Amino acid sequence: MDKQVKGTRKVGIYGSRLVISAIGASLREKPEFEVQEIEGLLPDMINKADAAHPDVILFDLTATQPHFAIPLIRTHPTIMVIGVDLANNEMIVLSGKQSRLLTMEDLVQAIEAGAFK
Repeated sequence: MDKQVKGTRKVGIYGSRLVISAIGASLREKPEFEVQEIEGLLPDMINKADAAHPDVILFDLTATQPHFAIPLIRTHPTIMVIGVDLANNEMIVLSGKQSRLLTMEDLVQAIEAGAFK
């Protein structure tokens, strides 16, 4: 997986549960994604991501707690981390995208931009 075809996104699949395996299999059928499995312990995740350079890491929210995501995206802010829970039709998307916070108005705008109705 050293060479990435232009326009493809590298997707790291973390975990071995059926849910994540099924998602990985579905994504492998799409030519715009290059899927790779990430194995190992959560503390090793940062080193694994650094070696693999995925654009996105997917994991099962029911099997893995997302506490590893904050140090990961602080170290690698371009990686998006997505936790999925298919039983409850939920996902959580964490991104290292940063914004300036200079005033209270900056904070208010960030809250309003992220508010869901």
